[in-house]
Order: sequence, then structure tokens, then C-alpha cells
Amino acid sequence: MYRRKHIEKWCEVEMDQKRIRKAIDDFGSVIKEYRKKEVMTLDSLASRVGCSPAFIFRAERGSRIVPIHMRVRILKSGLNWKSSDVEHYLVEMIKGYEQKNR
Repeated sequence: MYRRKHIEKWCEVEMDQKRIRKAIDDFGSVIKEYRKKEVMTLDSLASRVGCSPAFIFRAERGSRIVPIHMRVRILKSGLNWKSSDVEHYLVEMIKGYEQKNR
């Protein structure tokens, strides 16, 4: 029983890491995939986040640079990410930024 729970927890952590990596690599597709999976309109997601539908649309397409504070709002309010996942996302983004600027 313990071993099974341990494996399930490990798989859950592994999936979270993949989701975080994907959000760093292609933030727009993560938004769009979640919105489509949840059958949400641009308007409904924008309302949850507190921005315009046009902002969400441009973020999904990658034609808009999404500031960090808006990424956090989208992940937490729009996509219902846990605080710990958002924190991990931010840490990984910073690591990537530091590596690029060495």
C-alpha cells in the first residue's frame, strides 16, 4: 500500500513538472488547451483573470508578451494552478533567464 501511494505521488510530481516546463516553453498553448478542455470562452477566462478577451487571445497566439504578474494571475485565477506550482514555475523561469544571460 505504501509503495503504491509513493508511486502515485511520484507520478503526480512528474506530471506537474511536465506541465510547468510546457508553461515555460509555450505559455500560450497551455492557456488555450486549458480553456478548450474546460469549454471556456475567451470572455469567461478573461473575466476570471481580470483582463480583456483580446489580451487572452493575443497571449494564446504568442503575439503578446505576457508580463510576469499577468502570468501569475492567469495561472492562479484562470487555470486554477496551486500556489506551489506557480512558485515552481517562477523559479524555473528565473533559472532559465539566468542561464541565458551568462
